[in-house]
Amino acid sequence: MQLSIDTITKVYPDGTRALDGLSFDVSPGEGVVILGHNGCGKSTLMKCLTGLERPTSGRLSLAGVDLTSASRHELRPLRQRIGCVFQKFNMVGNLSVLQNVLFGLMGRRGILASHALTASRQSRQAAMEALERVGLAHLAARRTDTLSGGQQQRVAIARMLMQDAEIVLADEPVASLDPRAGREVMELLWSVVRERGMTVLCVLHQVELAREYGERLIGLHSGQLAFDSPAAQISDADITALYQTDITQEAAIDERVIVSTQRPAQA
Repeated sequence: MQLSIDTITKVYPDGTRALDGLSFDVSPGEGVVILGHNGCGKSTLMKCLTGLERPTSGRLSLAGVDLTSASRHELRPLRQRIGCVFQKFNMVGNLSVLQNVLFGLMGRRGILASHALTASRQSRQAAMEALERVGLAHLAARRTDTLSGGQQQRVAIARMLMQDAEIVLADEPVASLDPRAGREVMELLWSVVRERGMTVLCVLHQVELAREYGERLIGLHSGQLAFDSPAAQISDADITALYQTDITQEAAIDERVIVSTQRPAQA
């Protein structure tokens, strides 16, 4: 599924310009990782893509359909083709693992089809197969809030598989996990999407994981492209410059704030 981002700008009511004329395309089946310091616009971009925020200007299109101008009726089938895996697992903790995976059917088949008590035998079987794929079929009856963070993220991946999505948006999927669990989750996520030929747009902070799994790396700085190249062509100097520039600017902003708050009042 083709994803196109064309001169997207997002300005919040307080004047913060989170995205500033951002443009790039993601081709069907491509695995793209976005890097950048906190506040560079990564999360805002993901919110625009999932409909949680609307861009101030520009165009987002999925499979040739403009997400920024489409009606609710037009957006519904498109959103069903988007799978999401986020830093916060978004589990219903007091329900079973199986039930949380079945919730992945809600967008396509409605609430009755996604509830464990009313789901069809085929749906329950599909949910068990998704859990088998992520290595958690033996925990199907467990309450989700009894699982570790890594296990909950595996449940989130199984739930995404139930959506039968064509594109996956992954926003910091391993940020809350320890390094070992994070690498295991990335390996699982990437192997699953490769099996199904899915397109992936993933935000990461871990540069080593980005280089290992991303076919292409995009660096964001102040809502604009800092670089956009195949992972093998991104040098250590490119990475250092991306983060050092943001750190330097943040330090300058902090210094101005301190000076302004310490300046004595005029008599």
